Amino acid sequence: MRLIFLDFDGVLHPLQHEHLPLERFCWLSLLEALVCDYPDVYVVVHSTWRYEYTEPELRQMLGSLGRRFVGCAPRAPRQQAIEMVLQANKGVRGHLVLDDDAREFSGSSLNVLLLDPQRGLSDETAQLAVQQWLQSTPSDNYPSP
Repeated sequence: MRLIFLDFDGVLHPLQHEHLPLERFCWLSLLEALVCDYPDVYVVVHSTWRYEYTEPELRQMLGSLGRRFVGCAPRAPRQQAIEMVLQANKGVRGHLVLDDDAREFSGSSLNVLLLDPQRGLSDETAQLAVQQWLQSTPSDNYPSP
């Protein structure tokens, strides 16, 4: 199993959403398309949205990616919360953190892809980086949870 740790604001839609004529989760379909051929990739939400919404609500917000949702990072600073998930799941073969806030990961050894908070996954360079991670990390030949 490989994990994508997912932030919402600045990743799936612009951070300053109210200043742009874009809907929330407007770039979700880009992530769905990137992972569709990789059945061993699952999603853990580390967005602060996990504090306001239940796991079933988050799963629904993720649309077709909801079937890949395996839970939320615990309540802690992002870097620490993600490290806790990885320590508890020794079978994870690779991980990618999608976030827009470098301050959350200073000095981190996590595999973090920092995105432009106004472009998120709409940035073609970011999409290419996700695609390269998907192709370069070991994948399982069987479905996980």
